[in-house]
Amino acid sequence: MIKIVRSGKYTKMLQEIDNNELLDKIQYLINLFIINPDDSRLYNHALRKRMKGKYAFSITGDIRIVYEWLGKQKVRFLAIGGHNKVYTR
Repeated sequence: MIKIVRSGKYTKMLQEIDNNELLDKIQYLINLFIINPDDSRLYNHALRKRMKGKYAFSITGDIRIVYEWLGKQKVRFLAIGGHNKVYTR
């Protein structure tokens, strides 16, 4: 199982979400990620260019969780939100 560390930015962005249905979906997909990061329902993918070395998986069509690997079984969640928030410069 994967251990998750949350960055301050991720925590702040998560606290800004006030939709309980979306929060339930986030928790469900995080649980899938913990069990199997390669689960096809996550649409997990490596990022490119300036975000090389980081990864993201989908919550909805627009919302993503961006993360980085800290070891074989540990990740740090860096950001959560729509494309315009998590992929900004």
